[in-house]
Amino acid sequence: MAEIKLEAIRKSYGRTEVIHGIDAEIADGEFIVIVGPSGCGKSTLLRMVAGLETITSGDVHIGDRVVNTLEPRERDIAMVFQNYALYPHMSVYDNMAYGLKIANVPKPEILSRVTEAARMLELEPYPDRKPRQLSGGQRQRVAMGRAIVRKPAVFLFDEPLSNLDAKLRVQMRLEIKALQRKLGVTALYVTHDQVEAMTLADRMIVMNAGIAEQIGAPLEVYANPATLFVAGFIGSPPMNVLSHEIRSGKAALAPGAVIGVRPEHIELVAAGAGLIDFDIAFCEPLGAETLVHGVTAAGDKMVARIDGEMRPPAEGTRIGLAIDPARILAFDASGRRTGS
Repeated sequence: MAEIKLEAIRKSYGRTEVIHGIDAEIADGEFIVIVGPSGCGKSTLLRMVAGLETITSGDVHIGDRVVNTLEPRERDIAMVFQNYALYPHMSVYDNMAYGLKIANVPKPEILSRVTEAARMLELEPYPDRKPRQLSGGQRQRVAMGRAIVRKPAVFLFDEPLSNLDAKLRVQMRLEIKALQRKLGVTALYVTHDQVEAMTLADRMIVMNAGIAEQIGAPLEVYANPATLFVAGFIGSPPMNVLSHEIRSGKAALAPGAVIGVRPEHIELVAAGAGLIDFDIAFCEPLGAETLVHGVTAAGDKMVARIDGEMRPPAEGTRIGLAIDPARILAFDASGRRTGS
C-alpha cells in the first residue's frame, strides 16, 4: 500500500493551463474522491497520477518515489475505467488473468488470485463467459477483478459507474466501498456525481476549472463550504443563494456579496412571521421529503425541504420562511466564505 502526494501539480496544453497548481496528501488506505463538473480537470488530474498524461510542472509521489517519469506499469497502480476496457474475445477468467500472464506470474499463483477475486466479486459462476454475455454490473466487476488480482498499491477509478442505471449504481458504489475497506488499498475515484462523492469518500477534492476549491471530509464540506461554488455544487438540491438583504439583517449586503442557506434549514411559517416572505411556485413530493420551490418577495429563487408527512402549502400562496441565523453562511464578492 502507499501514500500519494501531489505537489503543485500543473498541466498545460500549449499556452492553455488546465490544472492550476494542486497540492494534496492522501494517506495510506484512504479513499479520496475527486468531484466536479464536466471539464473541471478531474480526469486529467487522475490520468497524471496514472502516467497517462504528462505533468507540466510539480511532482507526483506514490509511496517514497517521485513517479513523474515512470511508465504506468512501473507505478504500482491499477485503473478501472468507465467503459470497462475488457477484451471481448476473452472469457471472464482470461480477462482477469491477462495482466498477470504478461507479467509472467506462475500459473498456480494466477489461478489462486483470480479465484479469490472472483469469489469476492461474486463472479464464480461465470469464468467461461465472454463480456457480451454479462450484464453491465458484472462487466464492471470483471474490470475491478482485473485490478484486484494485480495487488496494486493504488486503485484509480475514472467514473466507473457512469454507464450503469441508477439502481445498479447505488449497489455498485456500496460494493466498491466495502471492497476498498476490505483490501485496505489507497484509492482515487473520479466522478461528476456529488451523491457518489458524499457516500464513498473519506475526503473529497472538489474541483472547479482546474482548481481544487476545497479538500475535506464530505460532511465538513457540506456543512462548511469554503466557496460559493462548493456550496452550490455539493448538495441536492444545492444551497439557496440570496443576493438581497433579509429582514433580520443589520445592514444591506455589500456589492457582489451573497448569503446561503441549505433547504433543510428552512422552516415554513405564516407570511410576515419569518425572515423572508416567499411565494410558492410548485412542490415536489419525494416520499420521505417534499421540496417546496418558490421566489422571495425580493426576487430570489429558493427551495425549502420539509418532512414528507407534512401537508405542503398550496401553489400560488405566500408564506414566510424562518431561518436560524446561525445556519446562514456569507460569501464575499470573490465567492469566498466569510465569517466563522
